[in-house]
Amino acid sequence: MERRSGFFQGSELPRLLILAIVMLVGWALVWHFAHRVPEPAEPAVTVSENREPVVPDRSEEFETVQDRAPLTFRDNAAYSLLLARARGKTPDELATVARRDLVLAHLWENPQQYRGVPIHLLGSALRVLSYESKLSKTGLLYEAWIITPETTRLPYVCVFEEAPQGFPIGHDVSERVVFNGYFLKIMKYQASDVVRGAPVLVGRIGWTPREPSSPMAANTTLQWSLVVIGALFFISLGRWIYQLRRFTRPSFAPLPSTSVASDEIDPSSLNAWVQSMAPGDESDSDQWDADES
Repeated sequence: MERRSGFFQGSELPRLLILAIVMLVGWALVWHFAHRVPEPAEPAVTVSENREPVVPDRSEEFETVQDRAPLTFRDNAAYSLLLARARGKTPDELATVARRDLVLAHLWENPQQYRGVPIHLLGSALRVLSYESKLSKTGLLYEAWIITPETTRLPYVCVFEEAPQGFPIGHDVSERVVFNGYFLKIMKYQASDVVRGAPVLVGRIGWTPREPSSPMAANTTLQWSLVVIGALFFISLGRWIYQLRRFTRPSFAPLPSTSVASDEIDPSSLNAWVQSMAPGDESDSDQWDADES
C-alpha cells in the first residue's frame, strides 16, 4: 500500500489561502457598507445669468485684519462683528444667503476680495475644540476643523457659538457637518511638519447624529449581496474539501504479475510431449524405405 506524503498536495495550500483572503476582504467590505450612513447629496451649482457679484465687506473693523498671520488682538474687532452677524440670523437664514460657488482657491488667492462674504461648506469635521472667550455671549466658543472634497490637506477653521446637542468634541473625530459662515482671513498656524495656512470662517454649524445601523436594516441589494457571497464561498469550500479528500485518500498500487519456476510438470503436457517423441507406425516405415531405394 502506498500513501501520499503530506496533508496538502500540489497547489492546494495556495488555493486555500487565496480563498480565505477573498472571504475576509469580501466580508470586511460588506460590513463597511452595511454600517455606512448614506450621505445627503449636495445640490449641484449651475451656471446662471443673474449670478450675484461678490461684494467684500468694507467695514472699518476689517481694516486691521492681516492675512497669512496668526489670530491676534488686531482681529478681535472683525471677529466680534462676524459673531454678532451670525448670532443675528437663524441657521436657515444664514444658509440662504451663503454662497455655494466659492472654493478654497478663491479665498487663498485673493482673500481681500471675499472678506465678510458668507460661504456654505459641506464636509467632515476632523477636530472640534471648545474654549472660553469674552467675545461670545455664552462665554464659550467652538472651533471645528473641516475638510471638504477639495481640501483634504488644508482644512477650514470654522468658529461658532452654539453646538448641536450631543455634538462630539475632541482632537480625533469624524463627523459629517454643514457650515455656513462669514470669511474672516487666512490664518497661519504651525502644523506637525510645516507652517500652513487655513481660512477662518465664523458662523453656524449643522449636524445630525448618526443612527445606529444593523445588518438587518440594510437595503435589499446589500442583503442579496450577502447571500451571493456566502453561497459562492460555501460552494468553493465544498469543492476544495472534495478535492482534498481525493488527494488524501490512500491509493493501492497493483502487484506486478510474476511467474515462479517449478520442477513439477503438468501430466497432460507431459503426455503430449511423450506422444510427439514416439516412433511412427510400420506403414510409415515401409514407405520411408521405398522412397530411399
